[in-house]
Amino acid sequence: MKSLLLVFLFVSILPGEPIGRRGSGCGIPPEEPGTPNIFIDPTGTYILKGATSKNKVVGHSGEIRIKLLGKDRVAMSFYINKGYPGYESGSFLDTLLYNDDNEAVYTPAKDPGCAFLFYFSANSAETLQVLSNPESGCGFGKGVMASARFEKYSGEAPIIQDLSARGAAL
Repeated sequence: MKSLLLVFLFVSILPGEPIGRRGSGCGIPPEEPGTPNIFIDPTGTYILKGATSKNKVVGHSGEIRIKLLGKDRVAMSFYINKGYPGYESGSFLDTLLYNDDNEAVYTPAKDPGCAFLFYFSANSAETLQVLSNPESGCGFGKGVMASARFEKYSGEAPIIQDLSARGAAL
């Protein structure tokens, strides 16, 4: 119950409209009642460019590569970097469920009290981290994951592969 209250408080103090489009599963009703959700094929590459200062990347930067495998499944390669001074980073490669609201959710195997939500629109992907423990880094290091908007760079199907020699290209 405490974790639900923390999530509610966190979302309620964000300025402006919460991340996610109206009508999505984020609890924001559609603009007009009865407005159907339009299915978006998220396939492509999305980029988050970090702010720079004195030739150093000082803000979050990252990349999402995603490929629709079926109406309800996607293969996703995700990378995010915190920037200067430590350049801490995190990444994952996984197959996720993709729902009718154009959303995918990643839950780290070693931290089920944490989830990353991905909301897709025609030109961007927005991320939101949901935690039951505010001290959790979701397996990424503290402060690595941030709510952000990744701009769509390409709509071409990316090659998504596990470079650890354990997996094969998707």
